[in-house]
Amino acid sequence: MKQNSLAQFARDGGYVPLSWAGSTLAMDYINIGDALSPVMVALLSGLDVQRVATKSQTLRMACVGTIGHGFAGGDVYFWGTGASLWSNPSAPPDQWKPFEIQPGSNFIIAATRGPVSESILTGGPEGTVGVYGDPVWLLPRFYRPAVEKKWKIGVIVHLSELSDRDTEAHVKSELLRYRIPDELRDHVRIINTVSAIDIGGIRAKIDEILACERIVSTSLHGMVFAESYGIPCLHFPTGGAERGLGQRDLLQPNAPLDLRVVDLYRGLGQTHLDVYTQPRDVETDWTDLMDAIDRAWFPKQMDEQALIDAFPVDVNPLAALAGQTIWDHPVLTGLVLQHDTVKLNRPARQVHEVREGTFRKILKRISPLSSQSRSK
Repeated sequence: MKQNSLAQFARDGGYVPLSWAGSTLAMDYINIGDALSPVMVALLSGLDVQRVATKSQTLRMACVGTIGHGFAGGDVYFWGTGASLWSNPSAPPDQWKPFEIQPGSNFIIAATRGPVSESILTGGPEGTVGVYGDPVWLLPRFYRPAVEKKWKIGVIVHLSELSDRDTEAHVKSELLRYRIPDELRDHVRIINTVSAIDIGGIRAKIDEILACERIVSTSLHGMVFAESYGIPCLHFPTGGAERGLGQRDLLQPNAPLDLRVVDLYRGLGQTHLDVYTQPRDVETDWTDLMDAIDRAWFPKQMDEQALIDAFPVDVNPLAALAGQTIWDHPVLTGLVLQHDTVKLNRPARQVHEVREGTFRKILKRISPLSSQSRSK
């Protein structure tokens, strides 16, 4: 059994307190990359997962996503988490502020997505902890269906490239590189990571990805899905005037590559990454792209056991019930994936509700004793 405060809390409470980039009441969709954070924790722990605020004094865990820079206050256990160099990366670049661990925050690093995030979250050199991996990589251990291949290539686009948040991918009209000629419409599938707010929607989107013979992706988790399931793939950056198959040096400072992708692949022990660069305003040669994937891709390895051993809660994996898949398990179907973030971000109220709940439990426990005393 794990000897730490989070593991003990989970044993006593019967659930894992987790912070993740979940859906709000104003949203009618989820991003499956973010939503797989509570799913992976539930799959490994066998417990319910309840969402708590990233900034609070509440004991909590962080898992999937580039979210580490958003935490402040209290004890936080990080497992496979990514982080940004900036505390406010969603702001305009001229307003970015370097991330710093805030006073009163106790970061316990069990594992990070890669060495870049490790250095950011520990404030120390790479290798301080040395356990790397995106937890979504472990999904094939729980779900590996025999899916019929429907498309020669799946193109997983980033949320920023979408014109809406429909579950069917609609890319922005100015992105000419995603145009598909009529003769290839049955072979090239544009996919987003948007799904309905339920476990069935997540499963359907994963099945859609698994039905592709190859993957090219601008989405980080599009790459994780492909690599972990052994689907030949390439990252799909826009670049400048570059076009076609090339290679990026992951050790080069300020390399023209998404830092999240650098973090992921360096955590997989890679020093270089094959990519297929395509300008936004130029139509893609899909045949050449598929040929490039076939020539360049090779299986990557992650130390899965090291990541599992680093899980900060007792490992008690879920198993699919007879005649069902893991997605039908009551622990997963019972996960709450949409929240009122106004309530979620009221630390003072959270503390009050916890104390009030504890007080009621104490009263319930002692009330029979009180009755006995009065009867004497």
